[in-house]
Amino acid sequence: MNKPKLRFKGYADAWEQRKVGDLADYKKGPFGSAITKDMFVPKNKDSVKVYEQQNAINKDWSLERYFLPKEYALTKLKSFEVYGGDIIVSCAGTIGEIYEIPENADAGVINQALMRVRVHEDIVDKNMFIIAFSNMIDAFTRTHSNGSAIKNIPPFADLKPMEVLMPSMAEQKEISGYFSTLDHLITLHQQKCDNLKKLKKFIFRNMFI
Repeated sequence: MNKPKLRFKGYADAWEQRKVGDLADYKKGPFGSAITKDMFVPKNKDSVKVYEQQNAINKDWSLERYFLPKEYALTKLKSFEVYGGDIIVSCAGTIGEIYEIPENADAGVINQALMRVRVHEDIVDKNMFIIAFSNMIDAFTRTHSNGSAIKNIPPFADLKPMEVLMPSMAEQKEISGYFSTLDHLITLHQQKCDNLKKLKKFIFRNMFI
């Protein structure tokens, strides 16, 4: 089936089947021996941040624990650089958490538990890629879990040939814009809920004395 059951008014064309490997460039983090704790240095002007799974899981680029000497990071780990506009994906344990690094974020390098993705934006809208990639990983997990948790994201040999359906660029942008609006509303309501919970705790602590 190459047409979704639900779509926006004005679109009727069939969606095109695309291989995941054609939509972006992918890079998994370096082997564990490339980044070890004895290499870490305090944060300073000559250090580079190490991005970890916590950044992808918590959707927060500012979380930081480890830094490497800039000279080492920008030579030995040059191919593992990450900066604003890149997407990082958690690859082990809690897999498939996706986060786009904001443009104002500090540059750094990914560790062994992350994958960096650079989307081919002439082919796919970045937000549409995130939606499609998330759905693909969820489907892979459901299909291959056999009742047990999937520990690692699929290797590139399995990942890149996987296929996803993609609409025209105009429809991609409409879909991604709609979901961005939904995410914004969810965040606003979540903040309201959190504030009400804090108010409830405050009242309890100060009323029942």
